[in-house]
Amino acid sequence: MAVLGISSATKMISAGLAEEGKILAEISVSGKEAFTEDLMVFIDKLVKESGKKFGAVAVTQGPGAYAGLRGGLAVAKTLSQALKLPLVGVSTLEAIAYNLADITCTAAVMTDARSDEYNFALFTSNGGIIDRLTDDLVLTKERIADLLSQVKGTLIEMANSKPWAGLVAILGEKKLAQGQLDDPLRLTPRYSHMPNIREWKKK
Repeated sequence: MAVLGISSATKMISAGLAEEGKILAEISVSGKEAFTEDLMVFIDKLVKESGKKFGAVAVTQGPGAYAGLRGGLAVAKTLSQALKLPLVGVSTLEAIAYNLADITCTAAVMTDARSDEYNFALFTSNGGIIDRLTDDLVLTKERIADLLSQVKGTLIEMANSKPWAGLVAILGEKKLAQGQLDDPLRLTPRYSHMPNIREWKKK
């Protein structure tokens, strides 16, 4: 059964299909041309060109950008409910760490949060398996440097890697195999900080 992966937590919008731990197809767009509104177009193209139907949906749940997370989750939840498919949320930082799945190391994953803070998590990687050393955290650069100074062995810092949708799909497949399902009605974005939204009042 193929799994559809959706990644929209960063400046990259991506959709991919994976099955049995292998990426079958993927479409990604970054920068000013990246819009979550295009996800359904990407998904339709993936299915037609690969000839594969998906039987589950995995989506980056955060941390990440406010609009991107909401758009990606909306698409994932709609597909899950309309097609009656299993849904699983995946950590953006874990998806980035999975870029190093075949390397034996400690992976330090960082993305911008706000001001002088960063989304941060530590993982170990060995033989295609990623294990967490920390939760997803929001830390200052100084606190991150302190944590990294305590890491022994090979350390790879991942500050510019991306949470490719194909990797999101692979992680989703692993979580589904472990019975980790999410309720489409309860799955919500995990922001670094709550958005600063205020009610506008006419003067």
